[in-house]
Amino acid sequence: MTQSIILTNRDLLFSRWQFWKILLGGILTVMGGAGTVLATAEKGIQEHTLANGLKVVLVEDHWHPLAALAVCYGVGSRYDPAGKQGLAHLLEHLTFRPLGLLHAEEATPTERAGRARATTDHDTTRYNSRLLRAEIGSALTAEAARMATLQISADDLAHEKAIITKERRQLVEGDTWRNLLEEVDSVAFRLHPYRFPTAGWPETLAQISLDDVQRHFAAYYAPGNAVLVVVGDFHTQDLLVRVESTFGQIPARMLPAPSVYVEPAPGGERRVLLAPQGAPRIAYAYHVPAFGSPENAALEVLSTLLADGDQARLSARLYGQHLADAVGIEYSPLNRDPGLFYIKVALGSPADFRLTGEAIDDVLWHLREDGLHPGELEQTKKRLLLDFYLNQSLETQAERSGQYDTLAALPRAEHYADQLQAVTATDVQQAIRAYFFSEDRVVGITGVAHQDEERLHQEGKAR
Repeated sequence: MTQSIILTNRDLLFSRWQFWKILLGGILTVMGGAGTVLATAEKGIQEHTLANGLKVVLVEDHWHPLAALAVCYGVGSRYDPAGKQGLAHLLEHLTFRPLGLLHAEEATPTERAGRARATTDHDTTRYNSRLLRAEIGSALTAEAARMATLQISADDLAHEKAIITKERRQLVEGDTWRNLLEEVDSVAFRLHPYRFPTAGWPETLAQISLDDVQRHFAAYYAPGNAVLVVVGDFHTQDLLVRVESTFGQIPARMLPAPSVYVEPAPGGERRVLLAPQGAPRIAYAYHVPAFGSPENAALEVLSTLLADGDQARLSARLYGQHLADAVGIEYSPLNRDPGLFYIKVALGSPADFRLTGEAIDDVLWHLREDGLHPGELEQTKKRLLLDFYLNQSLETQAERSGQYDTLAALPRAEHYADQLQAVTATDVQQAIRAYFFSEDRVVGITGVAHQDEERLHQEGKAR
């Protein structure tokens, strides 16, 4: 038996029909300099809850004969036991074994076609598939089997540990940015598990036993800790019957009590100085609020304002002075707990860490003190919204819906564009004043100029 709630769908996130209407509105807005990119959709999403606690979000859309299916579990590296970091990511790998499937890292491109793509981050584990209508039933059966039981051997465990260790060696240890940001995270958080890499380390993986994996699976791969989202070409009532027949037989399980972490105040700027490794890099990390904060939308606007395009504030300054080869921002509001806003700069040649740091600080200072130029906010929001609209594949819609629902905020996802449109210049300025100051940041530095920067830092002259 299911309980159903029908929500009005007012955002691109859930409708291909609306995509074109909104996109047209966005283009007209850019061309005309005024107007709105919002529209009211003809259809709504339907949210159901099965008796065992599984949340089901269905978005029927017959634009083309495809569908996207996502299952989002409320478990990520945040929930790994102490000393066994990487358990949630390892479990993600292992859930493919009973299904007779290779994980994406082992499969060839042909073998990956039509198969679930899996992602583990700090707060969630997500499985996503793009399917033809005729394939939806088999995908539901496979995902229900993934949720129902985990039958693995010691050989399976050893095999997946080796795969993850190889991944880390190839994708992390050989990547300057990943190395630097891992170190920055470890300094930015003292207690919170956001300080640990999602995949852990070979040393922590070695401590994980079969019993650990089975306990973690039983605790977190429960119907009441998951959201199933299907977007695309199907008939809602028929699909709901299939969902009930495949997932409805899985018993409900009690969930662990949520963990609460209180991070101590930073007490001043902290710096990470790594030995030279590849090209010179600098990363600024600022503490920002968790999902649900009123500042989330302003921070997303700020990320575009600073580094989206050569004419963005930070990009124009650093490129114009030949201080950087690349400028980027990493920020996601979809964190259960307070996270980080990263400013990332690949320095130009010759690298000058002092001038680059001064330029970054100067851009932030002028935004904080002087605010935005006339018309700058509207142009920034147009870029952000058009990027959002153009990247709304079925898979993205399904995955994002699952993340929002896991955070108990599906209705909020519907109003994403409204929230961005409502951001004012004052909101952006206040966000900078609240979170972007040197006493509450971590600066990570690596590259060929490390020795000079370290010497200046020791002499108390580094900014």
